Amino acid sequence: MKSMIEELLEAGLTNRLQASPHERSPMRNGYRNGSYQRKLGTFYGTIDDLAVPRMRAGHYEPELFASYQRRAGTIDQAIGTLFLNGVSTRKLHWIAKELLGTAVSASTVSNIAAVISEKELRQFQNKELLDEYRFLFLDGISQKVREIGVKKGVLLCAIGVKHDGTKEILNARLADAESEKDWTACLMDMKTRGLLGKKLELITTDGAAGLISAIKSVYPFKKRQRCIAHKLRNVASKLKRANQAICLAGAKLIFAASSRTEAIRRFKEWKEKWAAYEESAVRSLEKDLYECLDYYDFEKCLWKKIRTTNVIERSFREIRRRTRPMSIALSPDSTERLYAGISKGLNRNYQLPPVEFTHNS
Repeated sequence: MKSMIEELLEAGLTNRLQASPHERSPMRNGYRNGSYQRKLGTFYGTIDDLAVPRMRAGHYEPELFASYQRRAGTIDQAIGTLFLNGVSTRKLHWIAKELLGTAVSASTVSNIAAVISEKELRQFQNKELLDEYRFLFLDGISQKVREIGVKKGVLLCAIGVKHDGTKEILNARLADAESEKDWTACLMDMKTRGLLGKKLELITTDGAAGLISAIKSVYPFKKRQRCIAHKLRNVASKLKRANQAICLAGAKLIFAASSRTEAIRRFKEWKEKWAAYEESAVRSLEKDLYECLDYYDFEKCLWKKIRTTNVIERSFREIRRRTRPMSIALSPDSTERLYAGISKGLNRNYQLPPVEFTHNS
């Protein structure tokens, strides 16, 4: 926060002088004269030794706060907006303009965003994890990233759920693909930070082969739940268009059964009916059926929560909502910083005491 305020003050003085430090310009109307130190109280605490720039001749009155003001209410509002909007450069530009009464350059806005979000990213990725999670959800989201050119990357994400139902986004790492190597590195990072898995009872995944191999290596002998939403989409992709609706409706009834035994019975009936017409789809579901039914080992009130990776899709929707309007792809660092900002906001909401960990909560 101190860095952000000092950047804004410096930008305001640059606008007043019509010149950057050491810049030769016919538009210059004054010179800098160092800075003085002061304190500023905010909602988040007192900032000590805030460097306020001065002019050699005349008086520079920052529009950010009055000369003897000891609390910056507008900064509180700016930080809140920064937090809610995921450190969007465009939006931060207008925040700075509102605070200073004048526009600042895009590079200054980028510097402000980088300073704030970089610190949040490091805190998020280096945070010590407690070994208290009962369920773990793993999934990846494709994301265009800009390096030399634009290429596709994958943001590998993990959400943990404690015994009381409290959720927390635990990790997010940008990788080239959902390979075994990349997922192993992501899981080992969490394990090194404290998630040993002693209380872990179930890991829900989308069924990616690389992810499953990584889980067997890092968290062996843990139950794995295949996301039924992903599995049903796989089945649907193998169906003939004419049979898609009725066949898929029958497959969904398997997972609406009241017990594992009943689910298997329904699958056998469905298989007998469709094996001759949709052999590929039937084989696809049969191959992963038992991993799709592991949720029956837990309390009935949890079934709808733990049998899909929908819990992680909430953060993915936030990423898409913020990246789709952008005209260019983000750099790898910016992509991770954006997700860290989103995670911070969602985790704060997740820490509210849950009423009840059921499908109605």
